[in-house]
Amino acid sequence: MSGHNGATDRRRAAVPVAVIGAGCRLPGAHGPGQLWELLRTGRDATRPAPPDRFPAGAVLPAGGGRGGFLDGVEEFDAGFFGIRDDEATAMDPQQRLLLLTAWEALEDAGTDPARLRGSRTAVFAGQAHADHWERLRAARTGALDLDALVGGHQRAMLAGRLSFHLGLHGPSVTVDCAQASSLAAVHLACLSLRSGESDLALAGGANLLLSTTATDVFDRAGVLSSEGHCRFGDAGADGFVRSDGVGVVVLKTLERAVADGDPIRAVILGSAMSHDGATKERVTDASGSGQAMAMRWAYQDAGVTPGDIGYVEAHGTGTGIDAVELAALTEVLAEGRPAGRPVLVGSVKTNIGHCEAAAGVAGLIKAVLCLEHGQVPPSLHFDKPSPRIDWDRLPLVVPTSPQPLPAAAGRTPLAAVNGQGMSGTNVHVVLGRWTAPDGAPDRRRAVPPQRWQPRVHPLPGAGASPQRD
Repeated sequence: MSGHNGATDRRRAAVPVAVIGAGCRLPGAHGPGQLWELLRTGRDATRPAPPDRFPAGAVLPAGGGRGGFLDGVEEFDAGFFGIRDDEATAMDPQQRLLLLTAWEALEDAGTDPARLRGSRTAVFAGQAHADHWERLRAARTGALDLDALVGGHQRAMLAGRLSFHLGLHGPSVTVDCAQASSLAAVHLACLSLRSGESDLALAGGANLLLSTTATDVFDRAGVLSSEGHCRFGDAGADGFVRSDGVGVVVLKTLERAVADGDPIRAVILGSAMSHDGATKERVTDASGSGQAMAMRWAYQDAGVTPGDIGYVEAHGTGTGIDAVELAALTEVLAEGRPAGRPVLVGSVKTNIGHCEAAAGVAGLIKAVLCLEHGQVPPSLHFDKPSPRIDWDRLPLVVPTSPQPLPAAAGRTPLAAVNGQGMSGTNVHVVLGRWTAPDGAPDRRRAVPPQRWQPRVHPLPGAGASPQRD
């Protein structure tokens, strides 16, 4: 069998997956409600680095002085999850915040996390950086212990801790596909649900900037914005802005979600993942053909004509790879599209910066919100279209003000999320709006929130206050 025909040979009957809950901690937005308000009002939540974020004496490069930062990353109620204080101090804050955000996502789904204990629930979580390990090594002059190893070095613990502390028995996988990590986690979660391997899935990712090392490297490579803004598709785009971010979605097959009376925020109709292979000079280059491959496979998987897509949440970093991504979108989305009906395309990175391993799930939650509200918020910092892109040929429009979400005649609105990583991995996810049957219950607020009292577990080398009760 020719490898070129593999996509057709491996087509499956579409099994829609419901997004029944979402949680996020993103710059300027704690939870989907705050995220929508930030997007709707067109705010840029990036800012200078907090003075206590990095070790004393650390100097950020000119291109890395501004970013998307979360506050209180050292605050964590270890006792809420049954974690010893000394173990919590060694834990990567990415692990801590994923635990909290997953709990909030389950509350959003109307699901009591305690009732999942012993269930076949899967966890797929994206992580690409382990800055906390650098801090532990620098701060602990003596021998590092096992708490330090599992707290900062072993990335598998990001998913493993969530499965352990919630008592889950499904697959538990930390995914590292660089900047495509969390969207790859969503794709893998859908496959697990479709195959019957799991009954429920938590998918997402975490990214926290706790060291200046990667920022220094990115700055020397010339990919960070000197002015501190992600200008997706704009002539003045000069790089991206690094940011924190944590996001989790709760997934279940649509058939089971309807039967269980779950609240359904949107439906994932199909998804696909590809690698660029040897279609480029360097492994870190973007490949239009590699991205187009993932897009076509995703639309085949969803049983959707690409010309019916109304909105695409692009990877959209504000770098040179925007032109490659937009060209791939043009090639694929033009198929079956009537003349005069463009696609809206935007990037959440223009609001919150690039949260790297968590970027895909942030974009997915934005797309879910667009479907729920029937509206596409503005993509920021788009003043003059980039001359590197043939806009006359593209069926794409970057909205600079809120726009109604376009829909093909006779169809509910459809959206897509595109992601890519510097390792060459591409992911594309296709979503549709959910219209509940008359009388369908909405249990989203059926579970009373169980809040935790934040305490400070100082991060090694940071300027955190002593732990308080």
